[in-house]
Amino acid sequence: MLRRMGLVVLAALLAALLAAWSPAWAQSDPPGRWLRAESEHFVVYSDRSENLLREYVTMLEDFDGILRLLHGRTEAATPRKLPVYLVSNTRQLRRAYPEAPENGRGVYFTSLDDIFAVAIREGAGGEYDTTKGDDVVLHEYTHHFMMQYFPAGYPGWMIEGLAEYYMTADLQAKKVTIGNFNAGRAYALVNERWLPMDVLLTKRPSDLDRDDVSAFYAQSWLLTHYLWSDKGRRAKLETYLDAVRAGKPAMESWTAVYGDDAKTLERNLRAYMRKSLMGMSVMRTPPTPQIAFTRLPAGADDLILEVQLIKRGVSEEQGKALLPRVRELAAKRPNEFYSRLVLARAECDFGDRAAGEKILKTLLDERPNDLEALQVMAYSRLAAARTADFEDTKAIYAEAVKYLGRAHKVDGDNYLTLYGYAEARSFDREPTENTLNVIYRAAEIAPQSPAIRLNAARLFMRAGRYSVARQMLAPIAANPHGGGQAKQASNILKDLEGKEDKPEPPTPAATEAKPPPSPPAPAKARAAKSGATKG
Repeated sequence: MLRRMGLVVLAALLAALLAAWSPAWAQSDPPGRWLRAESEHFVVYSDRSENLLREYVTMLEDFDGILRLLHGRTEAATPRKLPVYLVSNTRQLRRAYPEAPENGRGVYFTSLDDIFAVAIREGAGGEYDTTKGDDVVLHEYTHHFMMQYFPAGYPGWMIEGLAEYYMTADLQAKKVTIGNFNAGRAYALVNERWLPMDVLLTKRPSDLDRDDVSAFYAQSWLLTHYLWSDKGRRAKLETYLDAVRAGKPAMESWTAVYGDDAKTLERNLRAYMRKSLMGMSVMRTPPTPQIAFTRLPAGADDLILEVQLIKRGVSEEQGKALLPRVRELAAKRPNEFYSRLVLARAECDFGDRAAGEKILKTLLDERPNDLEALQVMAYSRLAAARTADFEDTKAIYAEAVKYLGRAHKVDGDNYLTLYGYAEARSFDREPTENTLNVIYRAAEIAPQSPAIRLNAARLFMRAGRYSVARQMLAPIAANPHGGGQAKQASNILKDLEGKEDKPEPPTPAATEAKPPPSPPAPAKARAAKSGATKG
């Protein structure tokens, strides 16, 4: 139905808009402390030693390989590498995550502008710390991996239980042991009050009192271990999930499939816990990944974590506090491309948009094919169009499309470029097949982004493709930490109940490239000026 190569309008746009520009680049910025290490599936940043960075990337690639092996995805492509920012302490962590708790070890963000993790590398340790304190990153990467290759609506206990199950992987020299317990979760199971099983099967952590969250994670891990350890129990899981997805009550479905009511299931889990919980061992040869190291410009020393804070999205109050700091730090290196680009992003997002776009135009004169500068300019134009006067909207969207076309020329499979183009076309009365293909591909590359999935669902609903809309919405609605976006997706899914797809229009035997359609009409754009949101 959806042609992966159907980006014909966008491709044609490039030919129409792109005249050859000068390939001359400005002289390289002076290097700083931060290193960038790129492997097959990750891009990791650190201001520590190259040896530490190599060790960390190798550990991540090893863990990724285990997940691929166990889930039959060894040959699956990686549409987008996950960026991970390594920091040394809570103070550094709070530069990107100001609300980080004192005992926080890391965090994972799925905003529109970037999908990334920030983690403290040092600390923790102890008898059971087989991954050197990296449980948080491995937990979150399990979520990331499952959403990339198995995006579907799963119950909250299973989403968190799988992440807890895999995060304690013991990566030894010749084998990996999976299923070991986390000391904190074990303590909760033995010493804390348990949640009733019917609550565990139906609730998310965000639905619970703070004192019950620890029990939720611990019991979710135990229930996952209980299912994964027995082929017969695991074989029935899909039947149970189908029943829950069909709208049947979770505990009632469990009883129908497994025969246990809530009290019996709790007794079985407590008895299972008293046994020696054996992990699963997998023999493998540890990877020796190819890693390309690059030293970042000196401006990254001051701004690399601040720009990630900007990308994840800040409140108006946070923006007012952050902007003077970014201006001050960028002023230390007034000629450095990196610092000026961070400043331009901050100005466009919550400062002086005109000043930010002026900086961007200068940067693009220096480096016409800088992907990030092109995207920041395009998204600034999209944001400006949402609040523009009626008569100016059409011209502003045309400018955004121009910058997106140039960005697509630099990287033809970048989700931000594709999503931005789809937004520029999303206010048409009827989305074209090309627009649907573009946003579908953006969601394939970055399925973890709730903003992309929500807006993709809206476009497919307008086209009468309700089955694809449900496919986009189900993982968001099931996200245990989805907050308002999860509720929004759940409400839309309820509205879609009983709706059948409209008949598809006939597909031509061949589609010729043609000039792009005109930008959205101003009236439609103003009626939907909140088309793109930040997660």
